[in-house]
Amino acid sequence: MKAVIKNAYFDRSLVDIVVNDGVISDILPHSELLSPEGAEIFDVGGKDIFPGLFDIHAHGCLSFDTTEGNGRNEMCRYLAKSGTTSWLPTTMTASRSTLTRAVNELDFPQNGCDIVGIHLEGPFVSPKAAGAQDPDAIRLPDIEEFRSYKNVKMITVAPELEGAMEFIENCGISVALGHTVCDYDTACEAFDRGANCLTHTFNAMPPLHHRTPGPIGAAIDKNAYVQVITDGFHLHGSVVKMLYRTFGPDRMVIISDSVAPAGLPDGEYMILSRPHVIKNSHAFLPDGTIAGSSSTLMDCVRTAISFGIPKADALRMASETPANCIGVKKGRIAVGYDADFIILDSELNVLDTFVKGHLIK
Repeated sequence: MKAVIKNAYFDRSLVDIVVNDGVISDILPHSELLSPEGAEIFDVGGKDIFPGLFDIHAHGCLSFDTTEGNGRNEMCRYLAKSGTTSWLPTTMTASRSTLTRAVNELDFPQNGCDIVGIHLEGPFVSPKAAGAQDPDAIRLPDIEEFRSYKNVKMITVAPELEGAMEFIENCGISVALGHTVCDYDTACEAFDRGANCLTHTFNAMPPLHHRTPGPIGAAIDKNAYVQVITDGFHLHGSVVKMLYRTFGPDRMVIISDSVAPAGLPDGEYMILSRPHVIKNSHAFLPDGTIAGSSSTLMDCVRTAISFGIPKADALRMASETPANCIGVKKGRIAVGYDADFIILDSELNVLDTFVKGHLIK
């Protein structure tokens, strides 16, 4: 398949972007004459074009949940229309049979957000920092169980668990430290063994203390990536700015951590047979425990900008930086990268979305 996205404003000039088989093959000065034979032509009218957003930590939306394994077509289209062109559907801690069904029976929708792989959030996490994870399904790291799962690109692990260090060293994918009570030294060892990221930084982990810096201090010293929910609720804006100034746009990853009721009105919902409440657009368990967000990734980008983070850096931290974190060629408008684009107005409203050169309708 060949396509040309014409008359797009990029890097302070109008360009035509040529796409072959879903990958950017050329970026040329705009010309009304460029019309390759057999190519789909999309003229975006001189509007701003940006790399599509990449959410490496999102559980679901529109009542659908990744762990339950249904509604992927609906989720992928909703995400794409909101500006997210790639994602890692993120599972919750659950039984092995439930995770096997969710992960191994993965389908890849054709008219929506690109599924790059799965993010397993658990089940190898700490019951002392379970958060909204099901404590009855938490278990110790098991490399044999992990290897039975297909399509996994990232896993969240508590490094203090028995067998966790060996697991981190041998699992062969991006490992995020999260739902953990580990100390600084344990986190440093985990990063030395191969972990490269923190899951929803500050949430479900020890805080950054001036004498006991914990996993956040370890991430600073080991130059790790940090996932940050910038919905304005999980973290105060001052803390978001502190993380931005500490880790910079190369290492801070904006995530949504959206859950199944995202995109739905306030009310009571069931996720994996557990009740959840959406109140004032925020997700909780009945006991008040925060249970993910109901924001889209673009919502989080807008909120980060409202905190004072430059627009270019906020967009980068939701596109190129997460792609770099897991090692895929996405998140940039450059030759050789996936042709995932969003057309935005001046208020960052999404006008059009392209996934691998296909216009999402």
